[in-house]
Amino acid sequence: MPPSRVLLLLTGFIGIGTCNNAYNDYFNEELMLKPLSSNHVYAYFQFTTVWETPNDVKTLQHTHLFPRGLSEIIGRHKVDELHITLTEGLWNYQKWGYPFHDAGPGAEITAWFNTDIANINEEWKGLTNALAGLLCASLNFVDASNSMSPEFTFRPTGVMNGPVNSSHLRYSSLPREIVCTENLTPFKKLLPCNSKRGLATLLNSAHIHNTNYHSIGIHFRSICRNAACTKTSLELQQTVSLIYDTMTDMNQDWSIRKFFGMGLKGACPLATLSNIYVDISSNKTNQIYELTPLPSEKVLSLRGGQQNEIAIYDIRSHSSKGIFNIAAVHSAPKSNVISYPSILYANRYIIGMLDIKMFLHVR
Repeated sequence: MPPSRVLLLLTGFIGIGTCNNAYNDYFNEELMLKPLSSNHVYAYFQFTTVWETPNDVKTLQHTHLFPRGLSEIIGRHKVDELHITLTEGLWNYQKWGYPFHDAGPGAEITAWFNTDIANINEEWKGLTNALAGLLCASLNFVDASNSMSPEFTFRPTGVMNGPVNSSHLRYSSLPREIVCTENLTPFKKLLPCNSKRGLATLLNSAHIHNTNYHSIGIHFRSICRNAACTKTSLELQQTVSLIYDTMTDMNQDWSIRKFFGMGLKGACPLATLSNIYVDISSNKTNQIYELTPLPSEKVLSLRGGQQNEIAIYDIRSHSSKGIFNIAAVHSAPKSNVISYPSILYANRYIIGMLDIKMFLHVR
């Protein structure tokens, strides 16, 4: 089946949705599976909720698909943009390439506050305490001693009202935070279908916390509603990044059932789009395998100057056919392949003994 069309994907996904209901919102659920040359598979979940409404405290108190608990916290503390990640493990840029979202180990939180706030530190403390209760994380330990306002490191990813002012930015990290089931459960409760339907049913803690790397993220921002950006919408992305080792049992074949312990029962009924993507760019070159069942279609993705071939599965078309499973069956035994490192990467490490002489090397 030849690729049917060429798409310019800015985020790596084909997340397209339209608001055709009285609530002016929509929800997309997507999963990307990318086989890596290091005999790992990168699984990336992205749950996107878009609400065509301004960032107003009164509006955020009446939600439909948008999670009510999170919206009230955002409105109460006048947050324009928010990024939270809870990560276990280190991402190996040399072997795995670049992730869709970078995340350091432990807990990281970045927030841009509204420009009309007088006391940023007070709102920052209230925000982290509220999020600690919402996500069952130790964000309540964030205070002035481990927070900063970087001048050039961070820039907002969404639409901002007025010029960027780093004094309204707060960032903190808790690298020793342990990510466990208590974080995943409230994360799934923020989704429109919870973990009862759709791709979220695959997020089984027993199979997620046994991976080489796992990270969950919450990303909130304002985006343009049209090309002229005369109106804005609220966007919430909930992400899960996982790295699976396919050679743990000396069998390089992999499947959704093998990774997550179960197949997919169907799409979330509230989702406008429910797709699974498989990056088959390395197929027929490094590892020859066959996907079963055959994808709904294949497309060419242009992202970051790199062209990838993507197989697309529309989950909604399989919802009435029982448990759905995607499997990659290799036609040849495992062979050693050359693993090319990323085009650009950096290493940082500390050398020295005790308090005598310590040096920070970056190369």
